[in-house]
Amino acid sequence: MNIFIDESGSFVNATTPESWNSIAAYLSPESDRKRLSEIVARLKRSVGVPTNVEVKLKNISESQYFEFLGWIGQLDGALYAVATDAGLNQQREIAEHQRVQAERIIEHKDKMHHQLAREGLQALSEQVAAFAPQLYIQLNCQVNLIATIILNGVLYFVQRRPKSLGRFRWRIDQKNSIQTEYEKAFVTVTPAFLQTISLRKPMPMLIGADYSAFSRFDYSEEDRPTYLRETYGIGINSDKPATNIGMLMREDLDFVDSKHDKGVQVADLLASGVRRCLRQQFGDNELAARLLGRLMVQNYRDHPPIQFLGFSRSENRASEGVVRLSRIMERNSRAMLVR
Repeated sequence: MNIFIDESGSFVNATTPESWNSIAAYLSPESDRKRLSEIVARLKRSVGVPTNVEVKLKNISESQYFEFLGWIGQLDGALYAVATDAGLNQQREIAEHQRVQAERIIEHKDKMHHQLAREGLQALSEQVAAFAPQLYIQLNCQVNLIATIILNGVLYFVQRRPKSLGRFRWRIDQKNSIQTEYEKAFVTVTPAFLQTISLRKPMPMLIGADYSAFSRFDYSEEDRPTYLRETYGIGINSDKPATNIGMLMREDLDFVDSKHDKGVQVADLLASGVRRCLRQQFGDNELAARLLGRLMVQNYRDHPPIQFLGFSRSENRASEGVVRLSRIMERNSRAMLVR
């Protein structure tokens, strides 16, 4: 499974609502690689740019972009997205959220048996605490996006392309030619955060589905982690498979230059389209929502297929326009279960 990730927006705090930022992941089975590449080339021909030049949403007319979404909709890939309104994220509450998260990382540090483990937790906590606010928000959006991919994406594709789950190739847009401290921290922080999320929301498994390819990410009985029980007193049901999230994430993860990766270019166009739609800046936002929704997968009841993430405890809510557009995406999203 090829997973292409890119974001749209700076995630910097804004003074007015409707300042949406988004991160998108496009999950594309390896069997779609050639057709996906052909669609990107077709789009560039229609826009009139060379195949070795990256095309951005700002360079495409609305009709060309909608046509592109239609082409992508004919493939087996699926779009997952997380969005946050920088105009509703209050700096004081972001700082408090960040402080609490950093403290939770080392909450049980003294229970760890090994000094290196304690030192690792301390370093991880300090990394999280040192992020600039906009990077902390972006990190949370990416972690929640990847959690959704693991919780929902695996369930979706195990019914349709089960063999594609034998390997996960994560390709994430890099912002510099040299790996940034954020990217290094992301590789360290994300599996730890995902492990915490998995305890609260275990991955659903469909009875009778073919998990044979995905099972290579299961811990063996000998390697199954015992620290949760020994250190925290948390029991894990040994009758069910336990996914090695670190292996799933780190086995084939790379930050790449989008100029040289067509899949990441697709993720960039989708993230930009989600952001523009939520900002209601298309000429026909409802059509944009329908076309984007057709690429998304149905979420749990009463939850839109796009995940909205906020850091404020205030009564601020998304506008009626955004709610209407998210409902259009929901009505047009793909069914989770195969009938």
